[in-house]
Amino acid sequence: MKELKYPPVGPTEEPQVVRFQAMKEMSEAAEDVVLDYAPLGETGGERRAMAVVVRKDLFNAIQAMSQAAGLKLAGVTPRPYAVAAGLVKAFAAGTLPPPEDRGAAFAALTLGPGGGEFTVVGRGEVTYTLAVPAPVVASETMLVAQIRRNLAVYAGQHAGHPIEALYLAEVGGPWAARLRSALGVPVHAYDPLAGAVPTLSEEYRGRFAGAAGLLAGKAADTLPINFAVPRQPVVAKDPAKQKLVAAALIAFMFLFVGGAFGYVKVTDGEANVARLEQEKTELAEKVEKGKASITRADALDAWAKREVVWLDEIHDLAARMPADDSVRVSSLNAEPIRPDKNGKQDAQARLELKLAAVNTGAANTLASTFGRANVGSNPYYVGTTLTTAPPPPGNSKHSQGWTFVTKVNQRAPGLYAPSPPFVPVRRTGGSAGGSIAAVEKPLDQGPPPSVPGL
Repeated sequence: MKELKYPPVGPTEEPQVVRFQAMKEMSEAAEDVVLDYAPLGETGGERRAMAVVVRKDLFNAIQAMSQAAGLKLAGVTPRPYAVAAGLVKAFAAGTLPPPEDRGAAFAALTLGPGGGEFTVVGRGEVTYTLAVPAPVVASETMLVAQIRRNLAVYAGQHAGHPIEALYLAEVGGPWAARLRSALGVPVHAYDPLAGAVPTLSEEYRGRFAGAAGLLAGKAADTLPINFAVPRQPVVAKDPAKQKLVAAALIAFMFLFVGGAFGYVKVTDGEANVARLEQEKTELAEKVEKGKASITRADALDAWAKREVVWLDEIHDLAARMPADDSVRVSSLNAEPIRPDKNGKQDAQARLELKLAAVNTGAANTLASTFGRANVGSNPYYVGTTLTTAPPPPGNSKHSQGWTFVTKVNQRAPGLYAPSPPFVPVRRTGGSAGGSIAAVEKPLDQGPPPSVPGL
């Protein structure tokens, strides 16, 4: 899933523009995936959409399974969208209390032995989703910490629109009470199969949140993402062309009945001239439209090169933090650098960190990791400085204050460092495995590493 921004375009061009933008930011080849998207509205003169892809071999396998069962495939959607549709149905039926503000953001949490998912719905749209790995679900401490971190990250990205409630797909389990006492938001447990399949044990009912939500969304025709029928360009019919065809048929019938050979010859000649003129006009229009498409593509490319993927930057920062707790980050400020009047930038963004360190060497070591990340002729970080700052109050160990500033250049997501390996706590029980519905690729990454001071 990827949130995209693109210039306002007509309904005929929008699917191609979204697909073009999505393929630029995803590592998969266009012919290997099925793509659909859900519009998220317009902000600051730019349109936003959530693009989602599924591997084509997985989608073909689902189709083959449906055909083998003698069924018509009606819908294939990511589980976060299905869970959201199930919650909307529960709100409408009155079996679950909705947020006090109907336009407020709320979170949905599904858990199981193989892991779970944390999904945020804002203004009726899925805006944020993260997988919860199985080792995290197996540990109450790790699960509470990750949910808190997810709430904080979303609040930081959507200032003024915090999550007002958390809905947990669970019946008679222990997690609702534990999360309710640990989090600062209301927590509501709900039964995705309320009123259905009464013989199914309470232990397993929460695991059907995706399947039940998919049925609810399809019944109400409210699935924003459906790989079975992805969004296609709106083909505009040309009424002038239809009238021309009708007129030509009438003229042909009239001339045929008239039977005048000479008149038919003259008319055929005129029709041939008109056809050639029409072809000439259409070819000229296609040439002009092609120029506009090239201009738009260049503009989209220039716009995309100014974006810094902050989630990957923060991930790399976490990987750079020393494991001995010798440096802590007390403040992080990231802001874009606006182009000058000529449209040029010396970098795409500015990153400022307030550090608390046990000694000078620890701070310098962290700062040097940014320089080592620069490879090739186009460095990722330029203008890097490390200056002293007032020491942080009330911390006798981390007694030195530092201010780290660097300018960040844009790079493709695939050029960031790979995820560090996850070493789980020594526990028994739980099995790693995918927690994504049939339409999604299971995640094989563990949870983010625990970083002291961040």
